[in-house]
Amino acid sequence: MNSDTDVTTLTITLTPELADALDRYIVESGLGYGRDVALMQAFRDWATSKGLVDTGDDGLRPEQLNAANDG
Repeated sequence: MNSDTDVTTLTITLTPELADALDRYIVESGLGYGRDVALMQAFRDWATSKGLVDTGDDGLRPEQLNAANDG
């Protein structure tokens, strides 16, 4: 598994629609990302939402579960 300091370099080609979407993501984020960082952040958000990236948050341990934190 790669960390943020251990990276793999990729060269990609985006359709004009995806390039425009990436540029809108950069503007909407307000953080002034370059395209490379913005694409990495967008991909991380997507991969995390799909459960493909370990977030380090394993939730509650079984001994922490009780009726107070139910639902």
